[in-house]
Amino acid sequence: MFDQISSPLILSSCTLRVEPASNEIVVSVAGELDMADADKVASVLVNAADSGKPLVRLELSGLTFADSSAIKAIVLGAQAAARHGVAFELVNPNGRVQRLLEITGLAGAITIVRDD
Repeated sequence: MFDQISSPLILSSCTLRVEPASNEIVVSVAGELDMADADKVASVLVNAADSGKPLVRLELSGLTFADSSAIKAIVLGAQAAARHGVAFELVNPNGRVQRLLEITGLAGAITIVRDD
């Protein structure tokens, strides 16, 4: 399913891109992630975890807003990764998103990486 870089998927309030590599899949979310698109993003993250790659990275540098629906999507992706023994990382969350991750306790439960 994830053999090549996908064209950006433009959803209601965010844009999603999937970029597979030999040892990872990078899922990038830009814009606002709320209840309008959270189920679709969760589905993509679960499928990425099911792909057989050893690492799923969720690139968040372009995410300008996230709510509890976004947190649920992230948790579902992380749970799917854990079930398959796949590493799951959140990459480059901005200040607002980082604060939400801290408030919800995810900052201590999921690996956060800064590439910038």
